Amino acid sequence: MNQSGNAFDDTHIFRMTDDTGMFQHTRYNVPDLDKGYTTDDNARALIMAVMLYEKEQKAEYLALVYRYLAFTLYAQNENGHFRNFMTYDRQFKEAQGSEECFGRCIWALGYTVASSAMPGGIKAACSSALLRALPQVNSLRYLRGQAYVLIGLGFFEGAESDSLIRKIADSMAVHFELCAGETDWCWFEDSLTYDNAVLPWAMFIAYRKTGQERFLDIARKSIAFFDNDAFRDGFFRPVGCRGWWIRGNEPALFDQQPVEASMSTLAHLAAYEITGDETMLTLARRSFAWYSGENSCHQSLIDLETGGCYDGIMADGMNLNQGAESIVGYCLASLALGNVTDTEEEPATVYRPWGFYTVMGCAPGYKMKKIVVNPGQILSLQMHYHRSEYWNVISGVAKVTIGEVDSLVHETESVFVAQTTKHRIENPGSSPLEIIEVQTGSYLGEDDIVRFEDKYGRA
Repeated sequence: MNQSGNAFDDTHIFRMTDDTGMFQHTRYNVPDLDKGYTTDDNARALIMAVMLYEKEQKAEYLALVYRYLAFTLYAQNENGHFRNFMTYDRQFKEAQGSEECFGRCIWALGYTVASSAMPGGIKAACSSALLRALPQVNSLRYLRGQAYVLIGLGFFEGAESDSLIRKIADSMAVHFELCAGETDWCWFEDSLTYDNAVLPWAMFIAYRKTGQERFLDIARKSIAFFDNDAFRDGFFRPVGCRGWWIRGNEPALFDQQPVEASMSTLAHLAAYEITGDETMLTLARRSFAWYSGENSCHQSLIDLETGGCYDGIMADGMNLNQGAESIVGYCLASLALGNVTDTEEEPATVYRPWGFYTVMGCAPGYKMKKIVVNPGQILSLQMHYHRSEYWNVISGVAKVTIGEVDSLVHETESVFVAQTTKHRIENPGSSPLEIIEVQTGSYLGEDDIVRFEDKYGRA
């Protein structure tokens, strides 16, 4: 896992964690003790810590698992529900938290129990808490709480969990079918508000567990509706929390929250793993790219000085606070994405309308290609969010556009194209143009191409 191409920095995670759990908010990058803690954040931090330990097997990450799990267990009432907001002096502020908090706890406990890396005592503690919580599942009424519970139950095998999954999925399906009567609104409610991608994610899990095509149909329709809005500008732009998206109105542009990019990444990964649809993997990557600058601000939300993640994009720029939800969501998405590999390796030679390229070598952080452009052909005017490129002409003459400047590059000459700079290559000659291209950056996939003009209709 990396942060904007750098080695993963866990400093902010430990900065945000004391001997009670993870703090909720910060003032800039400093933990805000006045705001205390939430079970919401510590439950999600539990999943993060388990994933970190699965990946690295470091004792300090297992210690975080114990810390966040202890908080979650302490938050549970005798009746199985969970309290949420806790002050700095360890006093809960309400007798019972929201259904969303309940659902996230079930998700965290389910993920932890299912992890083969967890010690037996941790699994036993999680199982006990789950057994206490399950009687409350049938009383849930709100969609996001139901969705998180369904995802958590998806880690189990057995008649009881399967029965609960069917009941929850049926309830969510009824919401969808009653609300999505028109072809232009394929959603579960008359608004898209907060944590939206968890709803189609849950329906994909319901299909995997039950095999019911009805649930798969709803999952596909709802995520397609979500994607049609979220990627309408060519990059991920979540519904803003300052106004949401109310049916019949335009989606709010701000404030954009990091949790939306995280959940979109996880939802699309689940869709990819369950259906095998490569488009879902591409959209998972593009959702995650929001953090590193593929967003409406064209700026990274990762603070390389602190290891934290900024709290969102506002109308006047970045929210420079670096709270728990932001860094935990980033880590969950990054770790999950890192666990997925493409079903096929990139072919050595790939043919395009303008010619072809051959991959000569690659490793983390770089890729080398030989590009051959046929006489009179031209590549699209494009840019990349995650990589820079060096072009060295080995045969022929290239007409290159970099930014607003056109120039001719001859044999043995080279040029540099910086990340996010518009560029193109043209072969004005009568013989093939051969170029060695070296790419460097945090992500080198072929889907990191934004086309502005294209002779072949791909823009």
